[in-house]
Amino acid sequence: MTNDDNKLSKEELDALLKEVEHDRQPSKKIQNQKKKSKVRIDMIIAAVIAAALVIGAVFLIMHFVKNTPTKEEKAVAENPLEEEKYPEISDVVKNYLNAFLIEDDTKRAETIAQYVGNLYDISSVKSKTGYISGYSEVECYTKNGPYENTYVVYAYYHMGLKNIETTVPSIDILYVVRDTNTGNVYIQNDSGDDIQKYIQQVTKDSDVQQLLKSVEDEFEKAKASDAKLKKYFDDINANAEKTDETTGAVTQAPTTQNVTTGAPSTTAPAATTVQQTSSQAKKNEKANKK
Repeated sequence: MTNDDNKLSKEELDALLKEVEHDRQPSKKIQNQKKKSKVRIDMIIAAVIAAALVIGAVFLIMHFVKNTPTKEEKAVAENPLEEEKYPEISDVVKNYLNAFLIEDDTKRAETIAQYVGNLYDISSVKSKTGYISGYSEVECYTKNGPYENTYVVYAYYHMGLKNIETTVPSIDILYVVRDTNTGNVYIQNDSGDDIQKYIQQVTKDSDVQQLLKSVEDEFEKAKASDAKLKKYFDDINANAEKTDETTGAVTQAPTTQNVTTGAPSTTAPAATTVQQTSSQAKKNEKANKK
């Protein structure tokens, strides 16, 4: 065979090159597919990470907002209502309440004077033995006062009324001061306008309002369970309304129990009650006897 026979013609060479080029095409296509696939996966991963970050940020913000205390919640947390924290205050309140059941005027005034920090009006306080038979189940709830060694006391108790079997759940608000020298505590009746404003402020706290509401509900249940007790307070309210019509005065029911000013409450701790007079109490007592 001659050299000329071994040479490829131009047509054969072109055909061979085309065949080689054709064989290389699938490999390039596969590489391009792999490259595109890799790009898509990277984009998906980036999108997932971005979504996760957004969701995480949203949950973090929601958690922060949810767990950020309101102004009221912060006030309650800083000065919570505490039950029976100071036994010495409870003892003073018990003795103070019972002192009003002493019939002798001089002894009553002297006894009350042991438990209050001011004596300006004690001599004028009358005995309550005409219609109150006793006090029981005394419990004291306290909040810190505006100054060191001062307390706002919510004195809960059951008041027994003569000739009525069911006792009356009641609550009084007292301002108590501790003597820094002796450690003794005293009820302060003439606390002043600033203290009264402070008491009104902390009494609006949710924990105090919950306590007052529970006592009011308890009072309503007591009235519903005893017809004589219900009539007793209905008569008091009716008499107060008549007095208002006669004098032209308007009796505005308090939204919380009155701050005591020299004597324990003789009314129920409900927003619809009014201050009872001893003369009206005696009338109710006579009516109940009948």
